[in-house]
Amino acid sequence: MKNRILVFVSILTSVTSFAQPNAEEFNTFLQSCYEKFDLPAMSVSVVKDGRVVLNSNFGEKSEKSKTGVPNENTLYAIASLSKAFTSAAIGMLVDEGKLKWDDKVVEHLPWFALNDPYVTANITIEDLLCHRSGLITFDGDLLWYGSNYTREEAIKRLRERPLTYGFRSEFGYQNLMFMTAGEVIESASGMTWDEFIETRILKPIGMVRTTSSFQKFSTDFNSAKPHLKGKEIFMLSYDNSGATAALNSSTADMSKWIDFWLDNGIVNGDTLLSAQSIKKLWSTHTPLGVGNFDERNGTHFKGYGMGWFLMDYDGKKVIHHGGGLPGYISKVAIIPEDNLGIMALTNDMSSVPSLLMYAVIDWANGKDYTKWMDMFYEFKVGGDQRESDNMQERLETKKADPRMLPVTDYLGIYEDVMYGKAEVSMGESGLIMSLLPAKELFTGNMEPWNDHAFKFEVNDPFLPFGVANFDVKEDVIKGFTIELPNNDFHFNKLYFKKQ
Repeated sequence: MKNRILVFVSILTSVTSFAQPNAEEFNTFLQSCYEKFDLPAMSVSVVKDGRVVLNSNFGEKSEKSKTGVPNENTLYAIASLSKAFTSAAIGMLVDEGKLKWDDKVVEHLPWFALNDPYVTANITIEDLLCHRSGLITFDGDLLWYGSNYTREEAIKRLRERPLTYGFRSEFGYQNLMFMTAGEVIESASGMTWDEFIETRILKPIGMVRTTSSFQKFSTDFNSAKPHLKGKEIFMLSYDNSGATAALNSSTADMSKWIDFWLDNGIVNGDTLLSAQSIKKLWSTHTPLGVGNFDERNGTHFKGYGMGWFLMDYDGKKVIHHGGGLPGYISKVAIIPEDNLGIMALTNDMSSVPSLLMYAVIDWANGKDYTKWMDMFYEFKVGGDQRESDNMQERLETKKADPRMLPVTDYLGIYEDVMYGKAEVSMGESGLIMSLLPAKELFTGNMEPWNDHAFKFEVNDPFLPFGVANFDVKEDVIKGFTIELPNNDFHFNKLYFKKQ
């Protein structure tokens, strides 16, 4: 009961109505979303006509330490919302004549290479920012996720990954291309990506809480801790993701960020980003398909600009982006025609930020917004059931008496040409698997599972168990592959050859 009272007080003390007779009703809807999806914490801000007209905060920042209800200054990891900061930084350098959109990447980073020599020689800065490199979505993300690789080391290792698509032919959401754009910013400006974002964007706009430093974020008392299904998990540094996902921010700061865009890149009378560059960033560079959900809800076009997704809803252009890391989901959306912006932050894995984008647009235009909660909850229930069914199917693949070589045969060092080394060692209770670039995250005890295959549980609570399938020819181990199904990381593309 105490927590419910805290939530309610937070709502009432942070709401400003803007000619909307149902502002309190909308906050009741927000609270219903928070409760129905069982979120630890949620912060929502709406900007309209140059001012924050709603800021609502719910729940507990930390399930373990009970540090209280979040507020407008509470920090959350905003993950891929960082991409718009990177594209804005590139736009600023273009405005200054230090870069051109069609500059070849190798002109600024001679060490840069992809698996295809033609693509290496011809990929441009614009290509980096609109996901058309030829790499499939999320390819190479294991190189930065929890790893000890620097940004440059991760990018250099990506050259070992063959391209899936033809150059500029398909959309493939590529975090490492944005990391590469961050290195271009450093080459052109003489400042690291972090320094440029802080001095050229955050400080002028007044985003005093926003930081790319994990050390600052993780030690800040007013930060929301990551959770999975309501349980708090350990915080992980994403500093090496840099220009693609490293920022942490609050609704107060992100409201200023929204206002910056709605004011056409002007802050206190100074133009930080030209209207020409904004138009470039907000124009479609890579078309996207319109699915059944979109068609049912009146969307006619979808695409990717540079650092932003683009679509129409209710006859108006919507510029938006989501952010996701283990324990955090966020959404920012801007509707220029309505002079409206939305920011939603959560510290658990949830579709609530996406449903709130639609709900806020409908609310601001006096339309029914309540349908979105039940619609997205149905998606959640279906997704949870599929996840449970898939897990059960995997558990049923265990063999009662699998064929195995002597346990010592599996010991040793293995290496994937892109990812790096893995080690199978002997622990107190049996074999241990470690993927060495992210040893603290990807280490687990091995359990015989199938013929020449071992189940292993990694330390990462975000991922299910893995199965290491050893490649055995005439009783000699050649290497192993990993079966670890998930939507984010391509373990299945790795082959660890025994050294």
